[in-house]
Amino acid sequence: MEKGTLRVDANVSVRERGETAYRTRTELKNMNSFNFIARGIEAEVERQIGVWESGGEVEQETYDFDAATGTLTARRSKEEADDYRYFPEPDLVPVVPPTVLVDALRAEVPESPAARIRRIEPALDLERATVLVTGGLDRLWDETVAAGAEAVAAANVIANTLVGAGVDPAAASAMELAKLVEARDRIPRAAFDEAIWKLAEPGFTADPYVAQEAVSDTSELEPIVDRILEANPGQVDAYRGGKEGLLGFFVGQVMKETQGKADPRVVNELVREKLGA
Repeated sequence: MEKGTLRVDANVSVRERGETAYRTRTELKNMNSFNFIARGIEAEVERQIGVWESGGEVEQETYDFDAATGTLTARRSKEEADDYRYFPEPDLVPVVPPTVLVDALRAEVPESPAARIRRIEPALDLERATVLVTGGLDRLWDETVAAGAEAVAAANVIANTLVGAGVDPAAASAMELAKLVEARDRIPRAAFDEAIWKLAEPGFTADPYVAQEAVSDTSELEPIVDRILEANPGQVDAYRGGKEGLLGFFVGQVMKETQGKADPRVVNELVREKLGA
């Protein structure tokens, strides 16, 4: 369909309500629109019902459906696999491998993507689990959670921040990543981002970054907020006049003043409190 074409074969059979066995099917060939498929199936259902109700039997055949006239034309019968030219290969002899060999080989087969999604879904949700598995990120997530990181937080950091930074998941240290995930709300954003970028470097350790606690002491931040507000009276009046989008401006100025070391959540709350006074 991505090439602008559609070819569909539909198998059709009917049976009485309550009947459990399947009756003979027919095959509608090479229909090229959803509308024609629906009309063709309806026409074949009606034809088969007429055959059975008249005392006849439906034959296993292929049909063409003419959308212009709504008619069905039988092309050829297909009763067995041989009608599709499937023949046994005489040079291939039956092979029955020992059970021990089968079990050994089965043990070597890696866990399928579908199984991996089902396994990690309870700790996350279907969408997050699918993103991790289809992106080849779930093994790093497994190791990061095993190293002590919270499941959802680890998934968000890996699928968003790590991928956005272009870090190779196979080269990243799960142990160091777990430290960063756990400390992500306590360290400055700039330090967190820098640590993520360097995560795959040989010998990387998160300890220096985790040690950079964000400034969250309101007594230390309050004088800075006061200076920012005093220096921008026009923006203060505009905010109080209804332009609440300016909150980001004030928070950004405080973060700039503190070189990104302030806790954004504390700054946000403090600025709101000051502007609401």
